[in-house]
Amino acid sequence: MSVPNHLPTQTFEGDGHMKKFLILALVVGLVASSFGAPALAKKKKKKPVRVERVVELEYQAPGIGATVAGAGGGFCPFADPTSFECIEVPLQVGDVFVKVEVKDALGQKVAGSISQGDIDGDGIGDLYGQFCGAHEEPVEMLSVSAPLRVSFYNGTCGDGTPAPVTTGSITVTFSNLP
Repeated sequence: MSVPNHLPTQTFEGDGHMKKFLILALVVGLVASSFGAPALAKKKKKKPVRVERVVELEYQAPGIGATVAGAGGGFCPFADPTSFECIEVPLQVGDVFVKVEVKDALGQKVAGSISQGDIDGDGIGDLYGQFCGAHEEPVEMLSVSAPLRVSFYNGTCGDGTPAPVTTGSITVTFSNLP
């Protein structure tokens, strides 16, 4: 029995058009994907942008008394000495880190710390972010909802620098990144 070398093939009408369509679709797909790939690559390389919010506050002579830094939390500056209410700064969306700078009317550095109250629920205000005049680096806040309170220590900074507190201004800089 012999096997023919050549088998008959069937052709259908329209085969040429189908091949041309498939080739055209393949070329269009390749060209389109070459434009989309660089755009996706650029989006992935985009770095987060640091956003800041600055709040300027004035304070009048804070509560009477002196405290050693870290013991008892210092005393809070009053917006109005007759109200006996501490200055607190409400947080907004994106306020994750904070830096504080205090400028007293006497021109001396002011020692203090920042707090958001009792975050861990043990009944004692949690202090963090101690400073002498200003923070060197931003401090991450422990709560995204509790307001920020700045407390002062009348006396000296941790390095022994005199730190009297009279009246002056507080600059609070919030940011989403350190």
